[in-house]
Formats: sequence, C-alpha cells, structure tokens
Amino acid sequence: MSDTQPYLIQDVEASGRKLSQLPAKKKAFSEDWLQQLLHKHTDILPLDDFGEGFTPAISIGREIANIDNLFVSPSGLITIVETKLWRNPEGHRTVVAQILDYAKTLSKWTYQELDKAVQKCSERMDGKPKKLYQFVMNKLDGEGIDEIEFQEKVQQTLETGKFALLIVGDRIHPSATQLAEIIQSAPHMQYSLAFVELNCYRLEKKSDWPLVVVPTIVQKTKEVTRAVVKVVYEEKKPEIDVVTPKEKITSTGRTNESEFLAFLPSELKDLFESHISNWTEIGYTIYWGTVGFSLRLNFKGKLRTIFEAYPDSLAIYQEKRLAKDMLPQESYAEYKSQLLNSSVIGSAYANERRYLNYKDLSKDDIELVIRSTDSWVKAIMLSS
Repeated sequence: MSDTQPYLIQDVEASGRKLSQLPAKKKAFSEDWLQQLLHKHTDILPLDDFGEGFTPAISIGREIANIDNLFVSPSGLITIVETKLWRNPEGHRTVVAQILDYAKTLSKWTYQELDKAVQKCSERMDGKPKKLYQFVMNKLDGEGIDEIEFQEKVQQTLETGKFALLIVGDRIHPSATQLAEIIQSAPHMQYSLAFVELNCYRLEKKSDWPLVVVPTIVQKTKEVTRAVVKVVYEEKKPEIDVVTPKEKITSTGRTNESEFLAFLPSELKDLFESHISNWTEIGYTIYWGTVGFSLRLNFKGKLRTIFEAYPDSLAIYQEKRLAKDMLPQESYAEYKSQLLNSSVIGSAYANERRYLNYKDLSKDDIELVIRSTDSWVKAIMLSS
C-alpha cells in the first residue's frame, strides 16, 4: 500500500495540510460498516472500468444468496461485491473461491428467483418488500425503462454469468490476487474480477466525518473461457468429456467489434459490420461497453449518445432526451418520421420504449433504425 497521503488545499494562496487516514484497526471500520457504506454510496465502486453497462449501479440488498453487496444496473448487468479487511488474512485466502461460488449460484437463478430474494431482503432491511424493478425505477428518476425488457436483460445476464465481481477492502492481501491467477472454474460464465482498495481519509483529525474515500483497483483480470463438450455414445452409457481451454488476460472488461459480431444473430452481422466500419472511418466515436457499443457524437463540446446496440437488442432515441442533450429539433423530426414508417417501432416509440429486442423486429425494422440513425447523425454534423 502506498505511503502517500492526499493533500487538501483551499486555494493557491492558502496553506494546505495532509489528510489523516482512518485507521483500519478502528472499531468503526468493520466489514459491516464497509458494506453499509457501499450500500448507501454505490458510486464509490469504480465500475466504469467494466464498461458503461454496469452503471449506474443500484444497490438491491445485502446478504442476498449470502453475497455481501449485490447491485444491478438499468441495463440488467449485475455486480457482486465481497468485503474483506486486511486484519482478516484467513478470509483473504478464501474470498476468491467464495465470490466465484456465489456467482455460480446466482447464474443458476431465474429472474423470478432473484426478484423474490430481493423482496425478502428489502422487507428484512426496510420493513416493506420491494421488487427488483422498483429499485431501478426509483433510481432512474423519471427515465423510464420497460419492465419486460428489463427482466429479459437481467435474465440474459444471469444465464451468461457476465458479472462484475469485486473484492473490496481497506487493503487487499497479496494471497488473494495470487489465488485469482490459479482458480479454474465456471466454464459457462463470462465474469470479470477486480480487487479494490478503499483508502479513507478524515477531513478533521478528531472526527470520522466528513470522509474522503479513494477507491483504487489493485488488480483486474478477465476470464476468457470457451468450453467444448464432447459426448461419445457407442451403444453403452454415454461418455462425456468437457474440455475447457482458458486464457487469462489483464483486461478492461469491455467487448470489441469481433466479439460483438460473433454474438449477433447471423442475419445481422453484415448490416452492423458495414455501419460500424463506415462510422469509424468518418470519425464518429464508437464506445465499446461490456456487452455492446454506443455511437457517440461530439456536439457543442460534449459527447452525446445517439445509438446503442447489444447482441440481443438496440435502442431508439426518444424525443424527451433532446432537451437534455441539446440536440437540434429539426433534424430529429426527420429521424422520428422515418422510425414511424414501421408499425412495430412506432408502437414502441409511442409507449416510450427505448430498447427493442431483435426477436420482436424484422430485419427491415432493424435496418430502418440503423439507417435512420445514420442519416440523423449526418444531419446533426451539418448543423453544428
């Protein structure tokens, strides 16, 4: 752990001072205290490193399936957190296997099972059961998301096991990071694992509050796993052989174009590939998240997200976002008019649905959204 300390300066002329670190041995600094801190202040977690799909992280409970802290994002992506303090070295030696075990358990759940567990947890903590979808809607503050669509995204996350796994502590023991390099398990899962140290500093020497919390990712790995199952049947009991080649690399936890195209329905690969290539050549910003990408446009000095695509769905731009993004109304009117040429997309638009599943759309519908987006982006650039 670094011996450096944050230095507080009021202004360039004033004197400054070093902030004193909250001692790890202090009674208040317990795992329960740390879990409560993360439950109340989810933005402490450095989840941007896993891609934009994991944020904003919404705390949905503590001790769900024995998990210390469990979070979900509006995109349906799940973050699992286990807390361990430096003074508990025995826990550090087992925490990696522990968090993987929790992740494997969760990957076998359905959305309904998770929702039931969340309601039970919220009733225990707050005296009133709250559905998983309610947690998300309360956090979004008016930015609606369709409940069925949200359920589908969470279900997909559970089935693929594409979780962010975070081991969080006041200091991470080296034995834990070493264990991460040797554990080989869960070939069906696509999780990313990170170790996060939280250094806490007092603003006032004799008072624990207010507190400056500095999160640091100590180590981050990505499990890249492809399992090959071979079944041999020769008029006797079947012999099943599972071959799991593994590649373990340091990673940002984000996908890329080739991986994204590989998970797309086959009939859509050429369509997306040509537009991604064209947008890249023009110089538009393609931001690769954990499972998909967003097309971003620099307008008036700020990047605006115009379009999003995932292996199972894409997003349309709803009119209510125009004012917030300060985009021109005139060019948007043509984009909207083109979308309404499809009755399916028009119905989703009228119901203020942002995300549309490919299974509900024809190939022509999907092409319509992409081409309308392409035309709209070009119109925005001409107007800027």
